[in-house]
Amino acid sequence: MTMYDRIRELRTTAGMTQDELARAMGYKDRSMITKIEAGKVDISQKKINAFAKVLNTTPAYLMGWTEGPKMESITSISMPFHPDVMEAIESAIQEKETQRQIRDRERQDELKLIKIFDSLTSEGKQYLLQQADIAKKMFGTK
Repeated sequence: MTMYDRIRELRTTAGMTQDELARAMGYKDRSMITKIEAGKVDISQKKINAFAKVLNTTPAYLMGWTEGPKMESITSISMPFHPDVMEAIESAIQEKETQRQIRDRERQDELKLIKIFDSLTSEGKQYLLQQADIAKKMFGTK
């Protein structure tokens, strides 16, 4: 379960609408909550902490570090994360999001190529495959 899934689950368990959560988080409308729950935007550590407070849980649970929404040993800690830890966490989140975006773009490109290939005549497909074989031999790819 992702952080985004946990936010959605906690919101629905609490009986909150996306509009209500948006207002509690200071967003002008629910569109940002929709994007967050779909995993389409990054969330800063500051926002993760805010979501945890509004949804009555811990940042550790939202980030998948603990199994349950409330862990006594975690919730009793009132000290914020060290700035270096915060920076490392935000960097890791950004890296994962960047990797996801790259994978999504690669999938979109693959689908476009498949559609183009499917639209070719049989002669066009054969010619393209021949050109691919030539390129493989020239550049030594398998």
